[in-house]
Amino acid sequence: MNPGAAAKPPLVTAEAVAYRYPDGSPALRDLSLEVREGERLALLGPNGSGKSTFLRLLGGDGAPGLRRAPGVDDARQRWLAPDRPALRTWLSGRDNAAVLLELHGAGPGEARATADAWLARFGLEADAGRPAGAYSSGMRRRLALATAFGTAAPLLLLDEPLAGLDPGGRAAFAEALADHAADGGTAVLSAHDPVFAAAHCDRVAFIVDGRCAVVDTPARLLERVGARPRVEIRFAAGRSPDPDTLDPAPEDVRTSVWDESAVILEVEDPSRALPETLAWVLRGGASVASVAVREPSLADAFATLTGRRLEESSE
Repeated sequence: MNPGAAAKPPLVTAEAVAYRYPDGSPALRDLSLEVREGERLALLGPNGSGKSTFLRLLGGDGAPGLRRAPGVDDARQRWLAPDRPALRTWLSGRDNAAVLLELHGAGPGEARATADAWLARFGLEADAGRPAGAYSSGMRRRLALATAFGTAAPLLLLDEPLAGLDPGGRAAFAEALADHAADGGTAVLSAHDPVFAAAHCDRVAFIVDGRCAVVDTPARLLERVGARPRVEIRFAAGRSPDPDTLDPAPEDVRTSVWDESAVILEVEDPSRALPETLAWVLRGGASVASVAVREPSLADAFATLTGRRLEESSE
């Protein structure tokens, strides 16, 4: 982690940023958030919450309420890696990266050398000469990330960078992210993986319905929800109990989130609370599909602080 990130000035400030899709539906609703110089900031939220839209605004022409510091006001000082990389399928992976690096300002020789170095870091050295159209989705993601880090842009905007990556690709990405921060770079990434965000990001912003619900360090977010274990009970389709007609919850059981597919409960002693809790929801007419007991994570912090689950769709 980068402990000095919190002390540095904001690189980008968003104040009540709103944005609508062409059909008029809202994508962002009064989103306020600072991106601090030198930090790795994760945007965590369900599908449709506005993460990708916010990244595109940061990387593009901006929007009312969005201010960039002079260091990243120039488009050459930032780089957006979209969730679906646009590649020239007939060109090799090396040529795809080199062309983009040249467009970003590198000379031909420098672009090719940088492309080769970063493709090797992301495990694509042996496939650098193959057409990108023959790449798997994971290889395409590695190519897009190799190009992004190859630009050495002070501000990297990475939309779903973990999608399709195997463990080797995730490790390469985490290492590149740390090196970029060590060199003074800033990265904003959207993700659905709270474990990666907790391990490799300085701050995490919970994005829900086009707003930033809360932003803080992973440690402080976990402190805010306490250390009690969680019991997650998932229901069969259409067989969840009605929380309004249920009996009172068992003693020392606290509901953190409830929807039609699952309930997440905070308990003191899982071994004692689990039988009582299962009996409680079964009496309410539920059909239980699965039960899991775990220590609190950023996913639980998200559920407790926003009332939503990360994997649900907000569309």
